[in-house]
Amino acid sequence: MKKESKFNLRSFTSFSLVVSTIIMSWSGFILYVAPPGRIANWGTWKLMLFSKGEWMALHTIFSYIFFILVIVHLFFVNWRTFLTYFKSKLKQGLNRKWELAVTLIFTVIIFIGTLKSWSPFGPVMAFGEKVKESWDNKLVAPPTLHMELYTIEKLALEFDSIASEKLIQTLVENKIKATGSEQTLKEIASENKTTPAAIYELLSAKFKKHPGPVAGEVPQGIGKFTVKSTAESSGKDVATFIQILKTKGVDANGETTLRAIAEQLGVTPKDVYNLLLGKPAENPK
Repeated sequence: MKKESKFNLRSFTSFSLVVSTIIMSWSGFILYVAPPGRIANWGTWKLMLFSKGEWMALHTIFSYIFFILVIVHLFFVNWRTFLTYFKSKLKQGLNRKWELAVTLIFTVIIFIGTLKSWSPFGPVMAFGEKVKESWDNKLVAPPTLHMELYTIEKLALEFDSIASEKLIQTLVENKIKATGSEQTLKEIASENKTTPAAIYELLSAKFKKHPGPVAGEVPQGIGKFTVKSTAESSGKDVATFIQILKTKGVDANGETTLRAIAEQLGVTPKDVYNLLLGKPAENPK
């Protein structure tokens, strides 16, 4: 009878490196096309059974595992071969100087080109951003940016004259475990294996929503607002907004987006929104 061989660290390391590379690469691609956090964290998006947060966790953990396995592969499994090779190269000098130089130049070009958005690196990243933005029209987004981080106490401000205790009672009556007003929608959803969107939908179906943004908050996705839609949502006149922008040297019309105006002024879309509504800018110039 053939004796069973002992555990082979070399084979284990090689197999694990391959698996880690596959998972790391695939999760990286998923994150490349995943929607922005304001949508993904609301719980309305999943791909291949996993949420964006879960894909991020997988990508991060397997990246660390890959790094550890590389160390094991070089310094524990193949340390003799690696050490011998390293010593021989020190003695003989680098025989492949041209290849090394090209590798370094190639790496520097990619590194700088990515940071400076040179072609084709810039268009690749721009395509990813375009895919991310396309989710806005396909998925339900929270009424307010990052509402999944709202506590029950803060969420109570979204409704007219409702105490936080009443919201908790409603959740408990619907078999949703909630223990305190300081819990966030994200924490409650995670504990009850549901989504922040489902929790909010349950409450908003019963209680009347507070009109307008809470405590003067800027609406979500404000960069995509046009001058006209901003005027309509705030009950103001489009002509008034256009005149305000003209005093700042911006030639705009009703269809000009706040993002385009922000780029001209060198500020954020939120600052433009505050300017039009007569509020102080966060980044005054």
